[in-house]
Amino acid sequence: MAMLRPLAEWNPHGIIAHLDDAKVARAILRLGRPVVDTACMLKGLGVPTVDVDHTAVARLAADHFLTRGYRNFGYFGSRLAHYSQVRLAGFRAAVERAGFEVHSCHVEYLPRLSDRASWKSANAQVRQWLRELAKPVAVLADHDVAAHDLADMCQLLGLRVPDDVAILGVDNDELECQLAFPPLSSVVIPAERIGFEAAKRLDRMLSGRRVSDDVVYLPSVHIVTRHSTSMFAVDEPIVTAALHYIRNHLTEPLNVGRIAAEVVVRRRVLETEVPRAAGALRSRRNPPRTHRTRQRTAGEHRAADVGGGPALGLLEPAANGDRLSQAHGRSPGEYRREARRRVAK
Repeated sequence: MAMLRPLAEWNPHGIIAHLDDAKVARAILRLGRPVVDTACMLKGLGVPTVDVDHTAVARLAADHFLTRGYRNFGYFGSRLAHYSQVRLAGFRAAVERAGFEVHSCHVEYLPRLSDRASWKSANAQVRQWLRELAKPVAVLADHDVAAHDLADMCQLLGLRVPDDVAILGVDNDELECQLAFPPLSSVVIPAERIGFEAAKRLDRMLSGRRVSDDVVYLPSVHIVTRHSTSMFAVDEPIVTAALHYIRNHLTEPLNVGRIAAEVVVRRRVLETEVPRAAGALRSRRNPPRTHRTRQRTAGEHRAADVGGGPALGLLEPAANGDRLSQAHGRSPGEYRREARRRVAK
């Protein structure tokens, strides 16, 4: 609260605030100045609010996981923060439409750990929840700090991310995402546009025009895919082992024979099991189609992002031939003969 003393002395004409603490929010409102909130954490403030569409964030996250074949889902976030509950409701609705259920875990550490809790009890609660989740599981954390904490907890428990627990955060905070192990995938929110719209509403208020107290929800942007969601949920152990090997050796020349030798199976077995797993994966993909999903892959993890879909294609010769024909307008045999002619010249 001491930080509010300089604010009162400055006597601003208007305030744009991330109101995440009830006491701080009440103190700011007592200043009697126009206020626009950008947090959507506290209900009933009676001030204009601009934020991302939290239901759209949840649908984007559900689609991200469902298209990767997951059937077990979790949500990790706050029970008290309004935006977190909206995200949970949207995530649960999207997952249940696909025929699955979401198991949630709540820890109140925003803006700080509750006086009624302790880190020791919170950690014990999260540990138990993680252990009890059916694996492999896809978990949406309500923001990147929570996702980072969850990744750390998985490491302490010996759970592999993303192999056992795939984790998706929200905000795409570069520092949090890159410092986590492994680096975190995250939903990008339109932060600059939120700031612009908040400033526009504050300007209207300062000009004496009436501004509604309704929340203005802006659409989420896309997902930046990093290592924490770079795997697909595949039931067949042979295919899972092959995908592990591909993901860890993407910078090296790969072919079906080499992969089969590394996972100690006959080439024919791999060529049989992969199409079967790919077919099962496609049959499970039934994501909600109420929006168009756009994803952007972080450059340094571009290869890791293809650890499921295109990697499965690498092991399907017929599918590879189709892709090559579509990309270059010629069959693999024609492409090889042309390449040999160029080398001969």
